[in-house]
Amino acid sequence: MLAQLERQFLQADLAQARQLLVEAGAHDDPFAESQYSQRVARLERQLTELAVQAESAPTGIALFFGGRPVIGSHGIKAAFGTQAVGQFQKLISQRYAAAEMGPLASRGRVPMSEETQLLVTDVVRGSFGFVLQGNQPEESDSTLKQVVDEVADTLCRMASLDDALFDEASAGVDSRQLGALREFFKLLDDEGASLRVVEGERDFELTTQAVQRARQRADALVIEDRLETFEGEIIGWAEYSLRFEVLLHADRNVIVGSMLREAMQKLLNEGINPLHQHVRASVKVREVKLRNRAPRKTFVLQSAERIGAPLDWAVRATQPSIPTLLNDHDANS
Repeated sequence: MLAQLERQFLQADLAQARQLLVEAGAHDDPFAESQYSQRVARLERQLTELAVQAESAPTGIALFFGGRPVIGSHGIKAAFGTQAVGQFQKLISQRYAAAEMGPLASRGRVPMSEETQLLVTDVVRGSFGFVLQGNQPEESDSTLKQVVDEVADTLCRMASLDDALFDEASAGVDSRQLGALREFFKLLDDEGASLRVVEGERDFELTTQAVQRARQRADALVIEDRLETFEGEIIGWAEYSLRFEVLLHADRNVIVGSMLREAMQKLLNEGINPLHQHVRASVKVREVKLRNRAPRKTFVLQSAERIGAPLDWAVRATQPSIPTLLNDHDANS
């Protein structure tokens, strides 16, 4: 069973055992006190052992469905359950491939899909749920764990009442993943299903209203990716978070974004601190558009080569913001 679910069951049993122990003491029943104290000690020991085991547990997530497709605790419509798990697996495979190989083509086979296949290892009743776990050796499972966490986070944020959380989620998906999200939320909404997700320390529920909100947002969302070339001075550079700021030569505007680790390493390997270097940078620009809202752009530095500064470029004396944050981070750690 998924460690998070097992912990919830043990915690519920422990709370009940502690209450019974208090009641036994109030009734001056030494035999019951002995029994319940042993039970409390056993449950506490099991929780401690479970916490240690969870650190090396395989990737896992539980999907609980409610609403029309679920018949009490008896079962779930086979067609819906199969489609829902299959579409969730598609989200995992696409996010994993994008993380390892960059943005996916708009159609065609998803690379590395076999490496990301989760196994249905348990069925949980209450509302009806499936426990999905990875089948990879522990040492090669870390990326898959991160991807499962990111997909769970995206589902939560896409349905959030907070527009800022939705904006953050939409910035992390490409057009191919957006299509998979549309299919997933459409299935849930059309079938009148709710969804509860348990993963790691995360436990949240998408009501039918939240599912409908997420579907409407996904349907209205347009994501455009393109490569652009910018020339400017690097005024912010944070290795620990892979963040950058570039002051553009052309219009003196500043672009802020993340960078590929390979791009950062290439500049560092040249043996010169990238800060205040002038570069010609290839940047992936993602423009996220939603009806009745201003477009939102994000930038990912793909590569950069050093160039000379423009003849009229003044030496900047201001302190760059990202390195300042980096220094503060180091001072506080």
